[in-house]
Amino acid sequence: MAVLIIFLVNTHRVHSQDKQGGNIPAQFNYTGSTTGSTSNPMLTSIQPVEQQFTPEKQSLLEQLRTARLNNDLVRAGQLRTSLDQLDGLTTYVPQESNDPSNNPIREKYVTMNVKPPFVYEGDYSVSTISSAGIWAVATASSNRSSAIYAATTEYVAGSGDNVKIFVSYNGGATWILKYTYNGYAAGVDCRAGELDIEPIISGNDTLVYCAVGINYNNHAWSTMVVANIGTGAGSGTTWSFGGYLNANVNYYNPKVTSDNTTYTSATYVYMTSSFDSAGTTRYTSRFLLVTSPFTTSPTYTYRQPNAPNGFWWQSNGLSPNAYLHQDICYYNNGTVDRVYTVYNHAGTATNKNVYIAWSNDYGVTVGSGNTLTLTESTDIQGAICAANGGTSRQTMAIGYRLLFSSGDWDYRIQYSPSGGTTSGVFTGQYIEYTSDTTLLISLQAVDLANGRFVTGSARNGGEHYYRSFNGTSLGTLFQTNNITGDVSYGGCRAGYWNSPNPDSCIVVWSPNLGSGAFCSRLICSTVGIQNNGNGVPSDFSLKQNYPNPFNPVTNIKFSIPKSSFVKITVFDITGREVTKLVNENMNAGSYTVDFNASNLATGVYLYRIDADGFTDVKKMMLIK
Repeated sequence: MAVLIIFLVNTHRVHSQDKQGGNIPAQFNYTGSTTGSTSNPMLTSIQPVEQQFTPEKQSLLEQLRTARLNNDLVRAGQLRTSLDQLDGLTTYVPQESNDPSNNPIREKYVTMNVKPPFVYEGDYSVSTISSAGIWAVATASSNRSSAIYAATTEYVAGSGDNVKIFVSYNGGATWILKYTYNGYAAGVDCRAGELDIEPIISGNDTLVYCAVGINYNNHAWSTMVVANIGTGAGSGTTWSFGGYLNANVNYYNPKVTSDNTTYTSATYVYMTSSFDSAGTTRYTSRFLLVTSPFTTSPTYTYRQPNAPNGFWWQSNGLSPNAYLHQDICYYNNGTVDRVYTVYNHAGTATNKNVYIAWSNDYGVTVGSGNTLTLTESTDIQGAICAANGGTSRQTMAIGYRLLFSSGDWDYRIQYSPSGGTTSGVFTGQYIEYTSDTTLLISLQAVDLANGRFVTGSARNGGEHYYRSFNGTSLGTLFQTNNITGDVSYGGCRAGYWNSPNPDSCIVVWSPNLGSGAFCSRLICSTVGIQNNGNGVPSDFSLKQNYPNPFNPVTNIKFSIPKSSFVKITVFDITGREVTKLVNENMNAGSYTVDFNASNLATGVYLYRIDADGFTDVKKMMLIK
């Protein structure tokens, strides 16, 4: 992979919508199937009775949730054992390869003792995460921290590739490398775009779980990397389940989530992986959970809900070129911890469905009453899901690409305020609906925020976009970079900063061909800095904003007669900092910076310039 040297100039512009989108309903059907076969889902509009547990099992599940909420790990372990005995589960012993050449993990444990910081990029709203060749990027945040977490999979010539985990403590302005996993065997290449991360936090312990897709020995493997952010220790493990050592078996596109929004030290981590086997060419998603995740040597427990060897849905006889998209999210409805999955296969002649299944007993069973099928009138590619999490909070969303016409794909989302388990509770919206085809999509829920999500997408011209989503309300569509962004490797992943800052919008992304990893930040409040090109001014100056009053965008002009480090900061009337519009070294000149206050309330705001000892403050009025 070539690494390009690029000059970044960040702008944020809205791409006009040139097709009519709107709330076009999709069709949701219940499935009476008892086999989970997508070839015969037995669609019906009649809602079946949801899965019921015996009184004994229901009591044990309720006791387990209470023990976990009380952080009683001993009692929780005893109750899990009782549930396993009641369900007739036996411990799955992973297969072990007797052939070292057929093991992608060369070194399980790797400790990263050196944690060099990455230097803040000169541009005020784009920071550098990594300068390596990138296969994939990912980002995640937590309601338990103001930190932002990012990960990359990076190409290493002549050796196994690396997984790196970074943290930003200042809204994405600077990034610190916290952990590098370099324990893959020589010949391991990470798979393009296949990286998902989940931070979990309990007290002073912060661990980041990474689900990583790799290629090794001519087939695909799913692997898990976990790192302790505080100690720099971590490990790597192969998804060792169901024939994974066979050359005709592929595990790929792994995903990870947790219930850390509800629990602390008793958190569970959940993972899924796409699976296919040649011959019958069976496709399904497979599932595991980690019940003691606050260790860098976790135990992975594999589950096989109802469908043969998978998480309910399976497809048989598909083309070997089909790609199984699947995802997993978690929410709690007040009485149930629910693991929710979506499933869609691409590479077939036609596929207009997203298949949905959920489990109320940590992936042990599903039942035909716990499934739905989403059907559109045209083809679907990709399926992702996210939920806001927390106790008694069921807001969740499903995203996918929808075919408009030949070669033209749009980004569609289905939102449910009540858990997505009945056919009448979804509202559909288009995140993007233009003549530029959408190639990559991402979706992240804001923890504990009812119905708040952030989305990212990449179009066929290499443009990357960010858009927030709040139930049925869409935020402004922002372009996050004006250089050619990647659509094959790193792509772009939308994220957020858990902080009081009104502009908490970020996107982690890679330029064309995966040539580095970057973070666009302050996306929603800063449009850009323009050099007015009027020569070198004689004095420092800060002009009155125009228009004033304004709603929601205004322009601020300033001049500097010599190269200086310039800060322009916006405050509310109480003196609390709202955002920094400029924070960088600048050459002499006259400039205009745009301020977008769409996320702020009506009122008086102050803006101040600080440059080489010069300071000036002016007022502006936002009226909505």
